[in-house]
Amino acid sequence: MISRTTIPDRCAHSALIPLLAACVCFPMACGEGGAPPPSSGSESAAPAASTDPEGVVVDIDLDEYNILMNAVMPAGRVTLALANRGFEEHNLLFVVLESDSTVWETERRLSPGERRTVTLDLEAGKYRAVCDFSGHEGRGMLVEFSVEEKTPTGAGPDR
Repeated sequence: MISRTTIPDRCAHSALIPLLAACVCFPMACGEGGAPPPSSGSESAAPAASTDPEGVVVDIDLDEYNILMNAVMPAGRVTLALANRGFEEHNLLFVVLESDSTVWETERRLSPGERRTVTLDLEAGKYRAVCDFSGHEGRGMLVEFSVEEKTPTGAGPDR
């Protein structure tokens, strides 16, 4: 006959209460349980990537230590759908390669799990997207991309 030790039901339930309380309280203490702080300017929480019916939506995912985005964006009005998929805070800035000048950057860092949309106008050219928060750029969190003029659909070379 095999002997096994069991925990009485009343002890098992009382042992779960502190564990459950920790699971509920820990995310709140880390800032994940409340609403994100309000933002100003053209940045807003991103409910969905299709928030701009007039322009183009570009998805950009930030993760340790990668920026995932298309290599080409259209010039003009674009809506960036930013998502921090990592466990660290991230920011994002766009630098013109030719002049090494910053033309746009997030107003505040994105918290882990945060989504945000930003609408801006980009001129054609070569850019670098960079997260320069806490040494992330030195760990490879940068990517080059191009912004190209839109061509009308069906347009081709003159014959």
